[in-house]
Amino acid sequence: MLTDLRTAPLPADAGDAVVVVGSGAAGIALATALGASGRRVLLLESGGDVADTTAIGRGDVLNGGVADALPFNGLGEGRARVLGGTTQLWHGQCMRLHDIDVAPRPWVARSGWPLPLAELGPWYDRAEDWLDVSGRGYGPDRWSEHPGLPPLAWDGDHLLHDFTEYMRQPYLGTEHRDALAASSDVEVLLHATVARVRTSHGAATGLEVVLPDGTRRELAAREVVLAAGSIENARLLQLSDADGVGLGEGREHTGRHLQDHPIIRTAEVLPRDFRVLQDRYVVLRRHGRRLFPKVRLAPRAQEEHGLLDATAVFVHEHAHPGLEASRRLLQAARRRTAPPHLLREVATAATAAPAVARTAYRRLARGMAIGERPSHVWLQLWVEQAPQPDRRVRLAEEVDAHGLPQARVTWTCDDLELETTRRLTRWVADDLRRLGVAEVRELPSMADDAAWRSTVTDAAHPAGTTRMAIDPADGVVGTDLEVHGVRGLSVVGGSVFPTSGYANPTLTIVALALRLAARLEGREAVRAA
Repeated sequence: MLTDLRTAPLPADAGDAVVVVGSGAAGIALATALGASGRRVLLLESGGDVADTTAIGRGDVLNGGVADALPFNGLGEGRARVLGGTTQLWHGQCMRLHDIDVAPRPWVARSGWPLPLAELGPWYDRAEDWLDVSGRGYGPDRWSEHPGLPPLAWDGDHLLHDFTEYMRQPYLGTEHRDALAASSDVEVLLHATVARVRTSHGAATGLEVVLPDGTRRELAAREVVLAAGSIENARLLQLSDADGVGLGEGREHTGRHLQDHPIIRTAEVLPRDFRVLQDRYVVLRRHGRRLFPKVRLAPRAQEEHGLLDATAVFVHEHAHPGLEASRRLLQAARRRTAPPHLLREVATAATAAPAVARTAYRRLARGMAIGERPSHVWLQLWVEQAPQPDRRVRLAEEVDAHGLPQARVTWTCDDLELETTRRLTRWVADDLRRLGVAEVRELPSMADDAAWRSTVTDAAHPAGTTRMAIDPADGVVGTDLEVHGVRGLSVVGGSVFPTSGYANPTLTIVALALRLAARLEGREAVRAA
């Protein structure tokens, strides 16, 4: 059921319903799982209905904030307040974390999950099913699905192959909207902006909700889950505390240990035959599935050289504007929206009709990507970050449209990230030369730290701001995702990750949400069946 608070009243009491704040990947997965078990859910979304195309956008005014160190895309451009949340902006890449990502690493401070990766395995299986991902893995075995494209023989001491797999329908608000509208167990409250969590005597008692007209109302609730993303989860906990620190016994950790995936281009690749890389290391298609091949930094190299987990991809740029227009039209079609300047985009795409036809043939008949000569090929690195307490989210002096303090984000990159990207770049370059595939021209970021920091960007994959820990001295939530010392208040999403590797986070987020649903249903959280 969809209820728009612009025209309907907010209930005063949630009764026995689980109240979930945020309708992104975590919120929708949690709500639909609970609803399927017959548990009543109120799913609160600050934005509007995804069916209203004007509601889908970047940089919503309520997502504003202050970045006081490096620029941070995940603060504004990387978030959306609409049914489906940020999934209405993403492309749907999924992969599991690796063993090394969750293990304690002596060279990575504060690393290690309190939850073994094996325990997440069954929930990954369920998450892949829920997200319509094949479940066939993300390692080099996936090359067998493309027998005509043998992979390059990287030096296995330093480099390995990995894949991400794309969802068929990445926009979860679009995908689940009609089912949610028809549900008798899940009620979605649209335009319901949460101002703070109410607690009393160590337990959640409800929420303060700002209505579209700016008035505030109380919603009594005994079971509350924050599923609003790493920035907003931390901000809501801080807004809920008179001192602006957070809630619970681990409140001092709230907002700290912010991590993202720094992205940087470190070199230009000059292929001898552009088809060798372009045929293999862009998106591959087979049997209705899309795979993105990656070059992964081998765990052995990470351990021997004290590096972070990281991956390299080859970004192929094509100068023809018609090809870019075609790509934008395809993305809009998948989102079921009309792109800005539709007629102009169609006319521009038509100028590349022969190239588009060749590309369509390659994709449909051979599962391969665009076959046109690229204007540039860049080596782009994606790297994890170590959890550092001084990278953080705090409340700003600036306020949003409701008069609430905005988020102030301090995001930095340190020497370990620089060293990881530079070593990975040189190992890839060495192998490309050894294999006779390409020459490599290093960019200024490879030698100049200031140039590195001026060109790095975040992937809008924030994590770690309400980290999971057994002991509240080390984190905000326990392995059951309940806030330490606050009964009935849980947090789910990338914000609970102690570390995130370089993996796209959504699959792990959904796995954790489904595991939390099992606990809230009263079943053992470690059992997926």
